[in-house]
Amino acid sequence: MKVKILFHIDNLSEGGAEKVLCNLVNNMDQRRFDITVQTLFPCDNSGFLRKGVCYKSVYPKGTKYYRLLYRVEAALGLVYPLHMKDDYDIEIAYLEFGPTKVIASSTNKKAKKIAWVHCDFDIAIPDKKAFIEKAASQYKKFDKIACVSEKCKESFVSMFGNDPEVVVIHNVIDDKEILEKADQPLIGVEKKRLTLCTVGRLSAPKNYIRLLKTANKLHGDGFDFDLWFVGDGEQRNLIEDFIREHDMESYVTLFGFQKNPYPYMKAADLLVCSSDYEGFSTFIAEGLILGKPIITTDCSGMRELLGDSEYGVIVPNKDEAFYDGVKMMLSMNKEELKEYADKSLERGKLFSTDYLVKNTEVFFEDIVYPFSEKTE
Repeated sequence: MKVKILFHIDNLSEGGAEKVLCNLVNNMDQRRFDITVQTLFPCDNSGFLRKGVCYKSVYPKGTKYYRLLYRVEAALGLVYPLHMKDDYDIEIAYLEFGPTKVIASSTNKKAKKIAWVHCDFDIAIPDKKAFIEKAASQYKKFDKIACVSEKCKESFVSMFGNDPEVVVIHNVIDDKEILEKADQPLIGVEKKRLTLCTVGRLSAPKNYIRLLKTANKLHGDGFDFDLWFVGDGEQRNLIEDFIREHDMESYVTLFGFQKNPYPYMKAADLLVCSSDYEGFSTFIAEGLILGKPIITTDCSGMRELLGDSEYGVIVPNKDEAFYDGVKMMLSMNKEELKEYADKSLERGKLFSTDYLVKNTEVFFEDIVYPFSEKTE
């Protein structure tokens, strides 16, 4: 009998959690799992889902009226009771906050419930006391908490304890798709010199102002390079203003959201991550699969990905340390950068799609069919 699973998430935008959700459900065994992905409002990106994955939305439209209705019903805990009627074996809140609140109000007593945690609460939550008071009762309603990295798990347990059980389930990266798409040509883009590249949502947690400050200072120090941003988001205007105010247009380019960011990553000489916090960085994992030299701040998941700076450079999560690290890598010769590229490629083999999907499928089946039942 198939395990019937609901994945509930706000939307399927270009964010990291949304992307890895598509990677997971698109590669799960449909002979064993009946999969539904549900967003709040109809989403154009539902086309990213593989045939056979059921897609639905809670509300019929994303108009102002329905968004207001959602806020009212969410505050009253009525989103699930009023709109989510199907009979699932597992119900998953695949993102923090809104989806967690919705699934916590589930009226399906049969379903096992999982809350997915993609961020480091120690850093992401400024008022921890208020957050714990608000969220503790919600998390107690879940059977399992799945964190995407050991650091995410540590921060969750420090706030809410280990009841329900907290486990680590790494994000699924579609390595075959990445390698295939990376070979597509970069149309209309000319690589002129040594190039740094970052991919992600233009949002505060990514701290792209730190990256721009570093690039501006290094350019003033005489380093000659280009910096590519691939992604879009709420801080685009802030980033554009900084570039303009510091006369960086000649070497910094914003490419916006790209359905296929991999040719940009492949063409770059160095991948850079300036984040204040991550969950388990899709960008860095993809960089390993592509075999690229990497430098990143020390945030959640990076040591699981890069070891102790064995497969890429991890620097303290401070502006000056980040500047020093990027400067060090820009000062390397081609042979030194190639050593990091070779180590990166070898490390990337640990994050194959097949391996990560199988681990996650076993996790789901063990929840529905405990070991004692499977051996009867």
